[in-house]
Amino acid sequence: MKIHIFYSHYEITGTDRKYRPHWFDYEKCFVNLLNTIEGKNVELHVVMDGKVENNWIKKYKDKYITHEIKGEGRPGCKMLQIAKSLLDDKTNNVDLMYFLENDYLHVDNWVEEIVTLFQTYPQGLNYVSLYDHNDKYFLSIYDNLVSKIFTTKTRHWRTTPSTCGSFVMSKKAFEDDYDVLSTMEGDHHKFLWLNEHKNRFVLTPIPGLSTHCMEELLSPTINWKEING
Repeated sequence: MKIHIFYSHYEITGTDRKYRPHWFDYEKCFVNLLNTIEGKNVELHVVMDGKVENNWIKKYKDKYITHEIKGEGRPGCKMLQIAKSLLDDKTNNVDLMYFLENDYLHVDNWVEEIVTLFQTYPQGLNYVSLYDHNDKYFLSIYDNLVSKIFTTKTRHWRTTPSTCGSFVMSKKAFEDDYDVLSTMEGDHHKFLWLNEHKNRFVLTPIPGLSTHCMEELLSPTINWKEING
């Protein structure tokens, strides 16, 4: 079971004006990803909105496959188009696809945990986020949230209403939902629509295998500053 990562990047350095932890850095997120996939059955594609040569990521260009696009409106849609064209002929239906934004950190064993999950439940998994969304634990809108719990030999997983733009899915699921993924905007709205109209669900791990690097929204119970280095 191979994981194909489509890493969405753009011309950014260091940090930005978003509400970030003080230790956050885009390049460190990327180096963390490289370290966690080294020697594993993973293929990395960087989809660069802009020129690679204008960005720090050029230092790593020999380690991955790069696709440069122009940010004309919806670069996320272009990334999906690239994924579809590349995977039409070269992979089988047990391969996994990971669409990943550039502001996430990962724990070391995330690849093994994802493979174990899909091997444990070979049928019926739709979308899997590696991010244990911290807002589910303190926002009042989730006070009555009900989740179904799944287990593997090493971790608990639960259903959640939606996730961000970073998620794993099978190639077959990608093909089945490509029309919605490539046309509907807004992550939260998109996943709610998929659940209501196509009975799709999102699984997230407890504890998390990654975190979205936003202050107060980090996956709980994990020292992400230490992982960031």
